Amino acid sequence: MEMKDIIAKVNYFTKLSKERELTEDEKLEREKYRKLYLEKFRAQVRGHLDNIKIVDENVDDNNNNKVN
Repeated sequence: MEMKDIIAKVNYFTKLSKERELTEDEKLEREKYRKLYLEKFRAQVRGHLDNIKIVDENVDDNNNNKVN
């Protein structure tokens, strides 16, 4: 499921909860989508962080020792 679809479901249940009390099934489904959202969000952030390369002109890429 795509992130936009998950967000739409979370927003739907949030709006619905402001209009009336959610049923137990709706609360469970809302919780499921919230967890799914957080899992996907964390995976995206982790993916971005894993692809970051720190560049330091004082460190040689081959052996990570300081260059004199």
